[in-house]
Amino acid sequence: MIRKAEAKDKAAIAQLCYIIWDELEVDMVKFVERERLLSILERSIVEVPYRGNLNNIWVYEIDGNVAGCLIAYPGEKELEYEKAWLDMDLDHDVAALGTPMPMKEAKDDEYYIETIATFPNYRGRGVATQLIQYVIDLAPHEKWSLNCDYHNERAFYVYNKFGFVTDSDIDLYGHKHRHMIYQQ
Repeated sequence: MIRKAEAKDKAAIAQLCYIIWDELEVDMVKFVERERLLSILERSIVEVPYRGNLNNIWVYEIDGNVAGCLIAYPGEKELEYEKAWLDMDLDHDVAALGTPMPMKEAKDDEYYIETIATFPNYRGRGVATQLIQYVIDLAPHEKWSLNCDYHNERAFYVYNKFGFVTDSDIDLYGHKHRHMIYQQ
């Protein structure tokens, strides 16, 4: 079942976001202990209008458990959402790192799918594909985009099969990505 995320989902969503941040090797993951960062991520999901706020998240639930999530929002709001991270009461060392994802990833005219993540034990069940279809069906006239790491061939295959085509290349945190646009 796909639904909007709720506060009760924050621990699972934080874990899924951490998986992505770890793969991207963002500074927060390098310099903040895992459990501490997970706690901060949980707070960002419910306390401030950060990009990963409940308002921008859908979850796929299987047997009462969050199997995966999708985070999407208007590209024009990306940097505004990112700055909200600093509105949280953060320890000095964490605040000194700035925001976790300071790079502009989406174009302003796009509705950007920032995160699609599935827990390993639920992969191969169509969770990501169904989440993508669900949000696109909510706003079929939007210009949908996402970024796909060049080393993630499995995701590239899924996105390409789904109808996303490479529009340009973008370097995100030292990793080359395809910026992909959905072609209806």
